[in-house]
Amino acid sequence: MDIANFISPKQLLKIKSDIAEEAIIRANPIIAANYQDGIMVIAENPTTTLFKITELYDRIVFAGTGVYNDYEKLRRSGVQYADVKGFTYSRSDVKAKSIAGEYSRILGDIFSTQHTPMEVEILVLELSENNENNAMYYIPYTGSIIEERKIAVIGDIYKEPDSDVKKKNIIREHLNTLENIGNLDMTQTFRLLKDALSTVKTNNSILTPENIELVVLDRKINKDRKFRRVSIEEMKGMLT
Repeated sequence: MDIANFISPKQLLKIKSDIAEEAIIRANPIIAANYQDGIMVIAENPTTTLFKITELYDRIVFAGTGVYNDYEKLRRSGVQYADVKGFTYSRSDVKAKSIAGEYSRILGDIFSTQHTPMEVEILVLELSENNENNAMYYIPYTGSIIEERKIAVIGDIYKEPDSDVKKKNIIREHLNTLENIGNLDMTQTFRLLKDALSTVKTNNSILTPENIELVVLDRKINKDRKFRRVSIEEMKGMLT
């Protein structure tokens, strides 16, 4: 018999939330922030081939944390959605807002109708002509959609070792205490975001350029595609 016949709808939603959040806790958070020339996105990522942060379209970035297979499916569907819209209309008609809305619909339908949710949180980011108009959309596993300004964080959920108590928004609260966040140059922003990721590490590993994934949407790039993956050597230079 269906599990929904044994528990209340409220309990079922709590179980689904716990399933998703346990997966997100085991993954690593991702931070996006404005900097002088665009948008920077950073994550701890020990692998050099399974990316958390990828280009979705000309000025649009996708970032996901949680279960890799789940956010990789969402990334592929987002690329397909953007390509079809760009081909049908024009490339300038492809916007982060409509892509985020499509992700919200997919995640919301799965969370409300299926027993197991997609165990992810995702970001969709779009570079504009100025930082005031940059678009940042945070979509959690429930399918809700939240528009952010200047900074956005996903995977900001933690447990203390040997404890079931969850803590949330530690990185966000830390970043909100910093002055001028969103208006600094690339080196300053990278150092601040790297330090913010370090505040939530519970193991003995150290964040280094070798285990950091860093991407920028750089307004200075003189072509439609503004996506750039920052190399280990360049990160080392910014930390020197």
